[in-house]
Amino acid sequence: MSAVLAALVLAQAASSTAPQPAVDARQLARDKAAEIVVVQVKHVGVPRGVRGRCFVAATVVRAEPGVQVKVGRNLRLSVPCSAPGASGSDVEHGVDQAALQRSSYGRAFFDERLQLIAYDLFDLN
Repeated sequence: MSAVLAALVLAQAASSTAPQPAVDARQLARDKAAEIVVVQVKHVGVPRGVRGRCFVAATVVRAEPGVQVKVGRNLRLSVPCSAPGASGSDVEHGVDQAALQRSSYGRAFFDERLQLIAYDLFDLN
């Protein structure tokens, strides 16, 4: 019985010292954002290839912590995007093109110089 207990204790100790998964790079960008706005998407232009930058024309409907980007402002965003099934990591290739074209709203994360650092699809409801 003590051998089984010892094995359980060792297994638990090994699992508690296992390395934590790498922190999501997109989440780090979101956490550092100086301005976060919710936009209503007016138009999406997609690149010809399977990966690239989608052009998003949108209007700000909510400015979360920000003071520089005001509600009602029209924005033109260059959002990293990829076609469904494109090879590589999501961090490199960004938002799914088809989902971006179907979306009505998005959340844009900007740094202090108002450079886009992340973009998420967003359900306003």
